Amino acid sequence: MLDLLRVSVQAGLPLTAALGAVGRRSGGPLATEWRRVGREVELGVSSPAAVRRMVARIPTPEVIALVGALERATRHGAPLSETLAAQAREARHARRRRIQEEAAKAGPKIQLVVALLLVPSVLLLVSAALASALLGPGRSIAVG
Repeated sequence: MLDLLRVSVQAGLPLTAALGAVGRRSGGPLATEWRRVGREVELGVSSPAAVRRMVARIPTPEVIALVGALERATRHGAPLSETLAAQAREARHARRRRIQEEAAKAGPKIQLVVALLLVPSVLLLVSAALASALLGPGRSIAVG
């Protein structure tokens, strides 16, 4: 969504109009909030106030970082598209880190399944084959 927002801003839309446009074309809770920001500005709420309200409703680190970066870019006159590109890059890196962490946690779980289920099953099959070979054809194990 950040990349779509960046493209919309580069195309000349004001930030809040771009938030609303991208929110209308996307799904999920963040898109709902972006639509809400766009509607609030259309109804007369100032852009900075509408964006700060979004932070109050979704106080996640990603949203706080995005709003902080947007406020700094506006205050210092930096191009919004570059700020949004940097935010999108950071979001992709954070997602990649989360996926790698989850994958690292999956390894020991898979090893546990192999150790507790597959190894005993294979050992049981091997021992049955050995017992059959040792007893030879026609012999059987006497039980009881």
